[in-house]
Amino acid sequence: MINLQPFLLGLISRLKVPMASRRPPPALTPLISTSSTSNPHPCFMCLIDYFRQAAVPNIGHLKRSSEVLSDRAVAPRYQCNTGDIDESSAEGLCDAESYAKANPMLIQVQVQGTTKKFWRLTDEATRITRKLALILRSHHSVGKYLTTPLQVSNIWISSAGSVKLRGVCFTGKRFSIQRVRDDYRHLSRVLQSLFRVSGGDVTKLPPDYKEFLALLESDTLTMKDEFLIVNNSALLPMSNRTEVFLMLYDRIVMYLGRTKAGKAKKKRILSKLPYNNDWLDTASANTQINQWVVNKTQKQYKRTQLDQLRLNRNVRSHLHQYNDDNIEEIMYYEWPELLMDMVKMLHMEGELQGTDIQNKFG
Repeated sequence: MINLQPFLLGLISRLKVPMASRRPPPALTPLISTSSTSNPHPCFMCLIDYFRQAAVPNIGHLKRSSEVLSDRAVAPRYQCNTGDIDESSAEGLCDAESYAKANPMLIQVQVQGTTKKFWRLTDEATRITRKLALILRSHHSVGKYLTTPLQVSNIWISSAGSVKLRGVCFTGKRFSIQRVRDDYRHLSRVLQSLFRVSGGDVTKLPPDYKEFLALLESDTLTMKDEFLIVNNSALLPMSNRTEVFLMLYDRIVMYLGRTKAGKAKKKRILSKLPYNNDWLDTASANTQINQWVVNKTQKQYKRTQLDQLRLNRNVRSHLHQYNDDNIEEIMYYEWPELLMDMVKMLHMEGELQGTDIQNKFG
């Protein structure tokens, strides 16, 4: 029987010469032990695998067939392999269209204290929206944007609530603010498509979410506005809105009232809050809120923006006094733009990032 060992060892040694200029191959398990001649005939398939590993550099970072391999190191042009991009996970993921069909994103609820109903987003819808915005922002923060417009088919959702992207790539080539705006503009269109698929009427979206979509499509959006996008009041879970209101109330009324510069900001914020002419009439017309308006233990409310905040604070600070666990829905229905404008004005004054709002969406 012919001893092939010397031939194979010589072939392997010659193969390593042109690889010197390439990235070192991964550690390989020797196919032939040079310290023993007990088995000089390696498995033919193992030999092929060995040559394949030795001859081909690691190209796991290249995700497109258009990327050309060369003998020199090539910097990755696209950043695809992140935790938010999942091409073949073992985790059970459902495509966004099927998810939206099975889970309504826009629901109609009865407003206590009135005979009216209104439409609001489910907490699942706000969570999905924010997660998608966070994915875009994380890539924008390192100078990357989507190479192609985001589509509904790119979005995958798990039963546990995680949101992943598939079939997308990000690039840093020719990155600009216009690329950022394009990403958010396409996100707005995708979100509206999901609402339609889920059976919702986009004309019935609540005012703060419509404002959020308008922000996504703004032609004057800046990189700083991304903080407002991902921490938008329209994306808050219903159960967290009270906590956020109280936090922002303290920021505007208490914190900004300590210094001369802060007082100027406070004045500007209060002057831009909505419902300045009719908020007290609205409160009196709702039987649930009116209990606070006529409460003799409270200082009489005046038709000022500061007292509008004070009424909201008093109601939210004593949610269970009237055994009403749905008071937040009532406040949201009656003044849907109040919290939105508080957030927006704090952002414009450079004060929003000084709050803890980014941790109130869990």
